[in-house]
Amino acid sequence: MATSEESVTYLTLLKNGNFLRFFLAQSVSSLGDWVGVIAIASLAYRNFGNGGVGLIMSARVLPGFFVGPLTGVLADRWDRKKTMVLADISRAVIVFSLPFVPNLAYFLLASALLESLTLAWGPAKDAALPHFVPKAHLTHANSLSLIAIYGPWPLATVVFALLAGLGNLLGDRVAVLSGLSGSPESLALWTDSVTFAFSAVMISTLAIPVSKGRLGKFDLAQVKRDLVEGLTFVRDHPQVRPWMLGIAITFTAAGAVFSLGPEFVTSILGSGPTGFGFVIGFFGTGMMVGLLAAGLLIKRMKKDVLFSASILLLGAGLIALASMSSLTATLPIAGALGFFAGVGYSVGYSLMQETTEDELRGRTFSAAYTLIRIGTLGGLGFFPLVADRVQIGTVQLPGDATLALPGSRVTLWLAGLLVIVGGVQSLRAIRDREVAQPAPSKRALPGYFVVFEGGEGAGKSTQMTALVKWLEARGNDVVETREPGATRVGERIRGLLLDPGATDLDERAEALLYAADRAQHVAEVIRPALAKGKIVVSDRFVDSSLAYQGAGRELGVERVLEISKWATGGLMPDLVFLLKVDSVTALERIDGERDRLEREDAAFHERIEGAYAQLARQHPDRFAVIDANRTPSEVHEDVKTAFGERLGEATDPGEAIPLRPQPNPVVR
Repeated sequence: MATSEESVTYLTLLKNGNFLRFFLAQSVSSLGDWVGVIAIASLAYRNFGNGGVGLIMSARVLPGFFVGPLTGVLADRWDRKKTMVLADISRAVIVFSLPFVPNLAYFLLASALLESLTLAWGPAKDAALPHFVPKAHLTHANSLSLIAIYGPWPLATVVFALLAGLGNLLGDRVAVLSGLSGSPESLALWTDSVTFAFSAVMISTLAIPVSKGRLGKFDLAQVKRDLVEGLTFVRDHPQVRPWMLGIAITFTAAGAVFSLGPEFVTSILGSGPTGFGFVIGFFGTGMMVGLLAAGLLIKRMKKDVLFSASILLLGAGLIALASMSSLTATLPIAGALGFFAGVGYSVGYSLMQETTEDELRGRTFSAAYTLIRIGTLGGLGFFPLVADRVQIGTVQLPGDATLALPGSRVTLWLAGLLVIVGGVQSLRAIRDREVAQPAPSKRALPGYFVVFEGGEGAGKSTQMTALVKWLEARGNDVVETREPGATRVGERIRGLLLDPGATDLDERAEALLYAADRAQHVAEVIRPALAKGKIVVSDRFVDSSLAYQGAGRELGVERVLEISKWATGGLMPDLVFLLKVDSVTALERIDGERDRLEREDAAFHERIEGAYAQLARQHPDRFAVIDANRTPSEVHEDVKTAFGERLGEATDPGEAIPLRPQPNPVVR
């Protein structure tokens, strides 16, 4: 939560040095890869004919079904940065060698290896991205990442033509390069090799932590268990499964447009290859715009809602495109199709990255790549077969109108319906999100729940004690409590959490311990008091975990919120006093030995300060921000005033309460 999604732009993301190097690595290597695919196809045709090209392209696709799931296991068990660097170096060596070994068997092996290495690189990249890009930036990061992958595609044909021409020129003019005259594709392949080497250098500079599940020695039994665990997670997760299927369906739709487009454009629109080129051009342009627009749209819609809407509109657009009878009307629809596909692809990836635990991300995205290939092959291979068998012909409509129903139009309609079914399935993820985050149940309780929040040294304990005395003087029945440690169980948890010697405590274990303390606190202290109509005043509650563990530990505010809501049964405070003081000043106020959290570096406390400020902006209905840089008495007056305003009461100062800093402030 260090940065809100509302404030994220592509420019702020590119100021992240890690991501900028990553983006450059992807952009350059993707351009080289597209050039390499064209060069390999051209060189294969020159040496082995059409049959050889077909075999080599098939060898490039098949590893996705067999190697894909295994590479996901490796991405979760091996050092992800080293995996990407080694994959880039290996691809560079293989591509560089192709012109020197004009043998069909070698080309088949090389193609299979290249695809396998790409499959290892992809899941490692997707699993590592959340480690050097904040959660709020992920949608923008995925959009730019996908643009880096697909954006160079049109440029690659121009670059290949220039390199092939330069190869012929060098072969004719430079004696030592005379071999290029008979194989101008070689220069393009060597250029591709250089782009992979560039990517390896860029990736090697990234700060990517080693996976927590790193494999010590290669254990086939463990690999099998990991593979089954990953596939089971994808199959059973109520949100990841529909998102992944939705992403695969976008590629099915794209494959249908590519495979059925030529016949549809020719037989229905009365155009030829040029018309089909325009349709694909509009589709590709729309996809690029959609990828960029995704980062803007998530500021106005929840991501899962935007994803489902994109898939449903993609299906409707495919049906609309197939219903057109002129090229002029078809082109804007093709652009809209690309737009919805781009938005759905980018947002779907972000949802899976945010929802999937780090130890499972590699396997999750390798499964996604496999499904994408199945969807693409379905669109490219299955739909044309269906189209050949559903040639209905011409149907007479009322009056003198007729409707041509060639196989391409009918099959595109069927493909659109399939996409809509996938969009409807993805709506289940929204329902499961809503079930997982129950509405607060505190409204059924007659009491009033007040919480003091802020960083270390903000003066919470002093102000809380003063408020409690003021309320009691007014005749209110008040329960004063704290987190952690308000119960017998909580006191034991508190001792562990604040122990300066517990330096090896995992950040997720820390978050869960706070949730455990909070669950006992709510069940034993807070709910019973509220049920009796009392005012409960607590030093810290859910927002502390959002700030400290969600932002400070960078575990993700949404994830910590889900844990806390489950632990508390959805209970949230009626009023939160945020005592605002800059982190440097607050820490200077702390006397004596500092506990485990107080000893964290300045960046940790700055993230907490920023998180609290963002929470207050997002939830003004329950937050009252108090300037705590002043004297305790001045702060107390503001607290009383804010309390009265929230209850619609005029505050009666009554007898002045002497304020002294409490001897044992409650620390986080």
